[in-house]
Amino acid sequence: MADTQLSLNLEIKHDANLSDFAGPGWMAIIDAVRQMHVGLMRQLYLHGSPATGKSHLMSAICESFLEIDKSAIYLSLNELVYTDVNVLSSLETFDVIAIDDLEILEESPQWQEALFHLINRSREGQRQLLFAANKPASELPFQLTDLLSRLMQAPSFRVPDGHDIRDRQTMLESILKRRGWQFDERIMNHLLTEGPHRIGAMMDVLNYIQPMFSNLSRVNISKAVISEAIRTIDEQTLVAELLDLGMSADALDNESDSDTPQPTTMSLNL
Repeated sequence: MADTQLSLNLEIKHDANLSDFAGPGWMAIIDAVRQMHVGLMRQLYLHGSPATGKSHLMSAICESFLEIDKSAIYLSLNELVYTDVNVLSSLETFDVIAIDDLEILEESPQWQEALFHLINRSREGQRQLLFAANKPASELPFQLTDLLSRLMQAPSFRVPDGHDIRDRQTMLESILKRRGWQFDERIMNHLLTEGPHRIGAMMDVLNYIQPMFSNLSRVNISKAVISEAIRTIDEQTLVAELLDLGMSADALDNESDSDTPQPTTMSLNL
């Protein structure tokens, strides 16, 4: 497994754990993952807005399968779509295949067909499949209707949007414990209450401020450093909010384009 992952440059990011998702908003999804662990579910489809933690969750799920001696691989189609489509043809040897960023295939019928065949081969081999996208399978604007029908057969869950502070706090505490990081309580409270709500953006801010403390003893942290960290959280939160506004504007533009003629759908009739 390791050699295959290295040749594809698709190693699982090990900085993720299911304990990160112990908040109340994630309970239904984690229960579904546990059902996959014991073979009661073969597929899972996750969807939600960008930066809501889907990729982090996919990595954590793959890591959880590795811990029970299952082979697993995580793929971001956002990174793969510009490479050789034949990369998908050798993945059904893995017990678990996690496929992220499905929406990127909208303009690529070739990749849609390759994914369709991968799903079929994986089913024949009793492999388990995880999918993630920014919208439900029924709303993906794919031309290949056979692929859509396969994706819509998977149990589907919308990931939490991060507005529940309990979800953010549980994840933050889990990540800090695993990384061995400690921050002043005032900084953590500010990040939770005034920082970004989206999980991905919160983690970006956390990674942004951590180097400020890497060479400092916790007992020697001055008020000036704490103030600087809080100011940095506010600045990075504003950046995240501006990105959110940009994504919202793009979504509105896409909705306005929905009245235009749609491309002809394809069916493989398999």
